[in-house]
Amino acid sequence: MNDIRNIILIGRTGNGKSTLGNVLVNRGGNFQEVFAEGEFGVSQTHETKVEEFWENGIRYRIIDTVGIGDTEMTEQQVLYKIAEAAYKVRDGLNQVLFVTRGRFTKEEIFTYNLLREIIFDSDIVNYTTIVRTNFSNFRNSGKCETDRTKMIGENSELSEVIRTCKKVVHVDNSPMNIDDELELSVNKRKREESRSKILVHLATNCFFNYKPRNLDDLNSRIGNHMTELDKLQKQLRESQNLNESQRKQMRDEIDRLRGEISQQTKGFFQKTVGKIGEGVGWVADKAVQVVTYPIRNCNVM
Repeated sequence: MNDIRNIILIGRTGNGKSTLGNVLVNRGGNFQEVFAEGEFGVSQTHETKVEEFWENGIRYRIIDTVGIGDTEMTEQQVLYKIAEAAYKVRDGLNQVLFVTRGRFTKEEIFTYNLLREIIFDSDIVNYTTIVRTNFSNFRNSGKCETDRTKMIGENSELSEVIRTCKKVVHVDNSPMNIDDELELSVNKRKREESRSKILVHLATNCFFNYKPRNLDDLNSRIGNHMTELDKLQKQLRESQNLNESQRKQMRDEIDRLRGEISQQTKGFFQKTVGKIGEGVGWVADKAVQVVTYPIRNCNVM
């Protein structure tokens, strides 16, 4: 068993992915906002952010990724963020929490397939939990099962994931940024109960380490660049004696490294898609587009 359990969060912008991260970490015991929570479907996650916490003797690392459908990011930025997330779990991961409000869009299904076929492999289904957010009847096991059955019927492409035993957890992470003290107390209780449900699931079902070959292949391309980038960023943050010219030179080198990492990631996409075969119909450009740009007129609940 590993010393730490790596949990990666994925999901469409506005589905409550970062909120789930805050609920799990529960900083200060009052769900402080360590992951930025957006409102009105606006993504606040433009950086891959990592937070750790201990629970019942288990150390968890939560990795919050860029929201699916974030229109404010360029193709190069998205490629870099994909690489960054892969690098964060280079030693393996224990669980993917796929956050949804109950109805999967085409871009969500495509992105999960991208993870399954290109970045990871088909075994990812065994390490994926669907977290159904904003479900007011999350305490009612019967209604949770009814909702699970409904999701299977509506999402044939993800039905194998949903059918997997104990792979759907229903929660209600109600907002905390409200002034009404009574409502705030109720919402905090909902978050506490939701957190308990997820942690029980993680403690009992998510202790095996998953490290697919594709993840190793991608990190072999970007690992040296990422190591150098980390050193430069740390030096830039901590050095007090650099003049502005030296800082600009370092920032330029950081930008160059990020660009190289993005190109290496795109090259990895192209190579991996080629191995799968053209019949799959995925090319790296389309993969990036679907992560970056939302499908217009998509009905998101």
